[in-house]
Formats: sequence, structure tokens, C-alpha cells
Amino acid sequence: MKDQIIKTLKKVTGQKEIHLESPENEEFGDYSANIAMQLFARTKNKEQRTKGENPMQVAVEIVNKLKADKELTKYIDKIEVAGPGFINFWLKKEVLIDGLMQIDSKKENYGKSDIYGGKEIVLEHTSPNPQTTIMLGHLRNNFLGMSISNLLEFSGARVLRDAIVNDRGIHICRSIWGYLNFASKKSGIKIDELLNYKEISQNSIESVIAKSGWRESLNLWIQDKSGWLVPEDLSLKPDHANLIWYVLGSKAFKLSKEVEKQVKEILKAWEEEDKDVWHVWKVILAWSEKGYDETYKRIGSVHDQVWYESELYKGGKEFVETGLKKGVFQRSKGAIVTNLKKYNLADTVVIKSDGTSTYMVFDLNLTSKKIEKFKADLYIWTIGLEQSLYFKQMFAVCEQLELGKREQFFHLSYALINFKGGGKMATREGSVVMADEILDQLEGKTREIIKSSNQKLRARLSDKENSDLVKQIALAAIKYSLLKVSRETTIYYDMNESISLEGNSGPYLQYTYARTQSVLRKARGKRQEVKDLKGTTLQLNVEEELLLRTFIHFPEIIEEAVRNYSPNLLCNYLYDLAQKYNLFYQKHRILENVDSGKKNTPYTEHRSPTTSFRLTLTSATGQILKTGLYLLGIKVPEKM
Repeated sequence: MKDQIIKTLKKVTGQKEIHLESPENEEFGDYSANIAMQLFARTKNKEQRTKGENPMQVAVEIVNKLKADKELTKYIDKIEVAGPGFINFWLKKEVLIDGLMQIDSKKENYGKSDIYGGKEIVLEHTSPNPQTTIMLGHLRNNFLGMSISNLLEFSGARVLRDAIVNDRGIHICRSIWGYLNFASKKSGIKIDELLNYKEISQNSIESVIAKSGWRESLNLWIQDKSGWLVPEDLSLKPDHANLIWYVLGSKAFKLSKEVEKQVKEILKAWEEEDKDVWHVWKVILAWSEKGYDETYKRIGSVHDQVWYESELYKGGKEFVETGLKKGVFQRSKGAIVTNLKKYNLADTVVIKSDGTSTYMVFDLNLTSKKIEKFKADLYIWTIGLEQSLYFKQMFAVCEQLELGKREQFFHLSYALINFKGGGKMATREGSVVMADEILDQLEGKTREIIKSSNQKLRARLSDKENSDLVKQIALAAIKYSLLKVSRETTIYYDMNESISLEGNSGPYLQYTYARTQSVLRKARGKRQEVKDLKGTTLQLNVEEELLLRTFIHFPEIIEEAVRNYSPNLLCNYLYDLAQKYNLFYQKHRILENVDSGKKNTPYTEHRSPTTSFRLTLTSATGQILKTGLYLLGIKVPEKM
């Protein structure tokens, strides 16, 4: 319908670009156009303006032409002009019923499109450093990347999800130093203290530093690993244990020049492929991979391809040599820098004056490997907003080096996430919130809510079903809470708000879906076929009409969300739909009472057209909520 209205507006106005939007206030119709105001603003004849012509008059002239279009009037009920010159359109009831029929027939495919049909897309998401664990901030990256992947696939694209593991460098060597010294059973620090690592005093850290000698410790570890703690000794997930070694190693690095020297020695030995250093390095990374896989499975994350910095870091300098010959790079004060003047971008260092490479050299190499292995139409990087300039520079350099056109590369940026009343999180200091920790807390709160609310449901659920329900609700709480905010807006996360069954939350939408399924189960019989509703003489009440007018916008919201990489638009729509359905549910009886004198009598006999219609509305609401939440990476419980 939207495309047809745009087509007709183009025909009557002669304009090539028409913007049609869905008004937030339903009083202004199903669609609204501001073309009259745009035409008036472009009017060059000042005499026309002085004679009293205004946008409202221009809009009236356009509407008169629209009303004369026989094709348009087949599905438009009315067209009105509203100040200061908007043209508003209302669809006919038959069109709304036809939309309901499409939902019933297409089911989970309703809203699917082919706008990205045939497109191959590589999307990178969730590449946290392996020496720590997945944090709350990483979840925003993950949920954004996964939801955009789902939306792209729903819109016809073939998406490959990849990640890069930054498994080498000074940060990893701080972890190695931390493990060799703080995990030693002779360190003088007890397990209880390690579990409360954030509170370990500076004096205790300095006492470990005084006894440190990384090579001697490593030799002893190689000979007899039983003298060192492993994650099982701490009863921790392996990546949670790794976080302890990294945080304590980083604190020691900051406190002591001697530790800094030792860590750099470890890095040098690693680069020389010292077999003992690589041995402990592989052990720590194996713990990391095991822990990360558990969390990824918990949150429903997928990676189809994983790249490792340790396998690629030696490459990339050939691009610098080629770039120097082509003028892509230039020498400056002993360093090699970019040459981005024609892109109106600030230049950045590629090779430092001491000969060491910056991360751009690695990224150029990785990008070339991606392009070589996956001949995609679009490459997406899900990375924080603070890296925006860097990615503009990197994409421009890729174009200069003829790796691809800038439009083939996209930075899917997002802002920070903090707790309400809290500050920015910093891993090195240990003042962080682990993803598993917050999921555990949400699951605990969910158990309490279920325990205090629906005893009948709990009695019918097995232990596994109850456990699965808790996990679904808790994950919906955090996912929806992080996705409902525009991606470039800072989030101030509130756990209690996210888990609430009232208001704009994931559990609220899950509850609404479960309500629709409860109604349909009570009907316990085949409702009237939707095709029988076409041409119905039912008089729609306000709430029924609002639902119908909301349904038709679902495919458009999907398209808008995917084109703008904005899953929050889908969140807003689903919340609005849930509110409208719950108002409808509260104000109107869906199932008529059948006075048979028997319990558990199916609502199938003598069903009125009104009941059949309302059951169809209920089914359609449930289907759209289920599909929309699936695209956000959220499962829906049938009972709640």
C-alpha cells in the first residue's frame, strides 16, 4: 500500500522523491506526506506567495488530484489535509482485513522481503580480548550484531558472522605474568582472597612482585603444573579465572617498572615462538575459549568464522610498501602516515618512527583476508562509537589500496552502556560487570517473580520447564533492554526496569505473547477461517481497528529497521502493538460464554463472527510478537 501511495503522489506532483511516514498519532491516518510543504518551499515565484498561497492550499490541490485517481480510491478510504500542510491517508477496512489474512496465511514469513535478495554480507561482532571474560558492554555489541544479522537474513541476505580473537600482544602477556605469579600456590595469597580479587591490597600485590621472576616461574610450571591453581580449584568458569590473572597482572604492571620489563620480555619470547611461553599461552587461551563458548551458547550467539590475530599479525606490511609507491602513504618525521586529504579526513600513523606497526596494518591485512575468502557485497564491523574516525580512515585507505569501495564497508557503531548512577567500566582495574554475573542475577530475580506470582503455572511445569522459562525471561530482559535504545545513544541500565512485567520490557512482550496463546488454547477448536472475514459486515470498535492499522506497518518497520541498522525501531513497534492488544483484551470479551453446564467445554459451537474475528486478531498479534522477538534474538514462552 505504501509503495502504491508513493507512486500515485509522484504521478500527480511530478516529483521523483516522495517521503511517506506512519504518524505516531493514529488520528493522522495510516500514512502522512509532507510533499505540499516541500513544493511550497521550492516555489520561486514570490508573487504566488504574496497572493496568499500557502502549503495548505498546495496540499488541497494535490488531494483533489489524488481523489480523482480511480486506482488509489480502491484502497484508500479518505484523504485529508492537516496543518501546516500534511496530507494524511486512511486505508479502507477491506485493505485492513486483507492484511490480517496475509498474517494468517504467511505466519512466520509475514514481513519477510527480498530487499537484500542475493546479497552476501560479512558481519563482525563480539570480539572481546580473550584474557578476560565477556562483560556487560560486550553484550550490547553481541545483541546488536546478532539482531542486525537476523534482520538482514529476514530481508533476503546471506549473512556470515565472524569475529577476531586478539590473542597476542602486551595485554595477553600481562595475563601470563599474572597467572605465573598470582596462581602459584606459593604466592602467599589464599583462594578466598583471589575470589575477592578486587579487594586485594597494594601491599599484597607488592609482596608478590618482590618474589617474581617470570622465567624461573615458567620453568617450574613446565616441570610441575600441580604447584599452580587452575579454574576448577577456584570453582570458577575458566574465563572468570582468567580475569583474575589479568586484573592482578595489570595492577602489578602499573605498580612496578620491573614487572613492566618482565612482561615485555614475555612478549619478546612469544614473538620468538619460545615453546614454553607458547605452552602457557595456549593453556590460558584454551580456558578462555571454553568459558566464552559457554556464555555464547547461553545468550544464543553465533560465529561462522573466527580469525586469530596470532595467525595474521605478521602480515600487512606489504600493503604499506605498495601504498608508499602509490602515494597512499607518506613519510613524516620518521613515521609512515596516511594521505587522506581528498577524503577530508585527518591523517593517522601507520608505522611508528621506531618501526613498529599500528593496528591499522593488521586491520588492512585482516580485511584483505576477509575479501579474499568471502566475496561479499558488504562488510560490517560492529565496534564502539569511539572508533568512528578510525574506521572512516581505514575504509578510505582500503579504497585507496583498491581492496574495495568505501560503500562496501560499514561501521555498525554503538555507544557506551553504564549502570544508572554508575560510571564507565574499566577492565584493567577490575571494576566491571561480567555478562554471566548479570545473567545470574536476572535469573535469580525471575525465579522470585515466578515463585510469588503464578502458583498454578509452577505446579504444571517440570523442573526443566521451569528452568527454561527462567532463562528465557532473564535473557529477554537484558536483550530487549539493550536493543530498545538507539544504538548511538548511551544506555543507563536498570536491572529492575529490565525485568519488570509492566512497561517497555522484554518480559512484558513475552507475557503479552503468552496471553495470546492462552486465549487461543481456551478456544480449543478451529476458529473461523480468515478468508471468511473478507467482505465482513462487522462494525469494528476503536481497539480492533487500532490493531488492524498497526498490523499493516510490520513489514515497513522491518525494512526501516534493517536499512537503518536500528533494531530499536522494531522494539518500539512491538511495545506499541503489545499495549494495543492488552487494551483490547481488557475492554472486550474475546470468547463468548457457552452455557453447557459442563466444565472445560470448548468454545467451538455456535461461534459468532465477532468471536472468530477477535480470535484472528489475537492469533495475528501473537504471530507478529513471536516473529519480531525472534528477530531480536528473544524466545517466547507459550505459558507464563
